[in-house]
Amino acid sequence: MATRKKIKKTSAAPIKESKTLFIGIDFGTNHTAISTSDGKKKSILSLVGIPKDAIASKFLKKERLYGDEALKHRVALNMFKPIESGLIKNQRDDLEAAKGLLDYVLGLVDANRDVKKYAIIGVPSQASVLNKKIITEILKDSFDGVMVASEPFCVAYNLGQLEHALVVDIGAGTTDICRVHGTLPETDDQISSNKAGDFIDSELVRLISEEYTNVSVTNEMVKRWKEQSSFVGEPEEEIVVDVPVESSILKLSITKEIKNSCESIIPDIISGISKLISTYDPDFQEELRNNIWLAGGGSQIRNLDVELEKELELIEGGKVFKDTDPVFSGANGALKLAQDMPPEFWQTT
Repeated sequence: MATRKKIKKTSAAPIKESKTLFIGIDFGTNHTAISTSDGKKKSILSLVGIPKDAIASKFLKKERLYGDEALKHRVALNMFKPIESGLIKNQRDDLEAAKGLLDYVLGLVDANRDVKKYAIIGVPSQASVLNKKIITEILKDSFDGVMVASEPFCVAYNLGQLEHALVVDIGAGTTDICRVHGTLPETDDQISSNKAGDFIDSELVRLISEEYTNVSVTNEMVKRWKEQSSFVGEPEEEIVVDVPVESSILKLSITKEIKNSCESIIPDIISGISKLISTYDPDFQEELRNNIWLAGGGSQIRNLDVELEKELELIEGGKVFKDTDPVFSGANGALKLAQDMPPEFWQTT
């Protein structure tokens, strides 16, 4: 993907066979989503668990657990997150976990059957050339053709926003901002920040611990609270949570902490948007600034689009829209891209 390729309908018809399956996968830090050309979809947590010892293995009756099941039994498992901060870990155990997770997801949609399979895998923009090569290498035996593309570009392809558009994809490990102008994005079209969902979680833990010094909260606890009540701007109601303290339950107000932790990612987003607009062709900067799309799990933070537009007023304004399907938009875009590719493309991948 180092060379620029024009994204448009070609004269050569895409591959059309009765025994061909096209697949789009969004391989993210927090979730892995898959969409197939026969209409199947699935999304699971990007987690792999391996029993810690023989007792755990006998109790769980499995050698590997994935997604929510791994999270549920995490105290008896060695846990693996194949992608962290937008990068796949290049260690043997992590690579095996990544391969196992992707094979498991393929099984969930019955994509392991004996048909020709062509797939595009969406990964965070920060993924290096080496990272992309690693992913294609571990998956080369699973598909007849496989390609890696940036997640925000896959979102843009799904939305049909292929000209003068900015996609702000807020995941768990990274916030990826991608400038789309009719071609596959190059390095200068993309900016990544590690201030994303996991950063919000760590900030929330820190802020609560500073405010309530006698309580202990975990990342899993604050992640649940964030997913239920995240917001920026003015609060609509007080946010009160139950926290176990010794043998009792303490009710805590964390409204201020939720607000401040969620707003901590805004400066980097505005900075990235500003840079990509200011370095764009001047004739089309106005169109670009008025076609900004929020995607990914972080796009669901209440009032984020409104607050970003307020911040953009300081740099000549902008219009922000929200993706309506943050879970599957990346996978759906990767699927559409795979279906639109001409036969000769797959012969060179």
